[in-house]
Amino acid sequence: MSTQHPPDPGAPHPETDGRPEVDPEPGAAPRAPRRGMPPVRELLLVVLAVGVLSLPLVTVLPAVAAGAAHLRYPSGAAGGPRALWRDFVAALRGVWPYALGSLALLVLLWFDVAAGDGGLAGGAGTQVFAWLVVAVLVVGLLRAAGDWRPGASWREVVRAGGRRAGDDLAGSALVLLAVGLCAVAVRAVPPLGVLVPGVLALVVVAVERRAVGAGSPR
Repeated sequence: MSTQHPPDPGAPHPETDGRPEVDPEPGAAPRAPRRGMPPVRELLLVVLAVGVLSLPLVTVLPAVAAGAAHLRYPSGAAGGPRALWRDFVAALRGVWPYALGSLALLVLLWFDVAAGDGGLAGGAGTQVFAWLVVAVLVVGLLRAAGDWRPGASWREVVRAGGRRAGDDLAGSALVLLAVGLCAVAVRAVPPLGVLVPGVLALVVVAVERRAVGAGSPR
């Protein structure tokens, strides 16, 4: 008669891309990872809701993280906007140093780019450096947001996002391309800017799934 052996606690979790799942919020039901793409209606909900939650600008990072988490996990019977809102509230915890710091840095870099456009001394070199820093910062934060889970430490999430951005250069290039295309679209039709954070949430989830499928380092 065969005996069942207890699972190895150090073995990769089969449903979480080789990483153990973070404990859910107290009183919340466990959420199994989603298989396949969510319905179109839910995709539209995420794009619109993340855009609205990002309107204060300082909430772009937690809003994208909540949207990505909502796309990775089915919302269940009590899902929809309420589940997305719960993820957003959870993402606000501990995010402020990174959200405020990154926004302040982007504003400073914008002034550097404006100084280059104004023909100040060293303007061309300043512009190149500023755009390089913007690209690295934006891609790293988006990769981090794409892998955030309720209850996770933002410090660890941001560190992991930075490592993943360097390990998976192809995925980071896709994220940067998506950001560039969004910038072009917003320049042509400014009101589309409201939808950009939600679209980027879709992009980072797709890039993370691609990295897992390709066996990229995590």
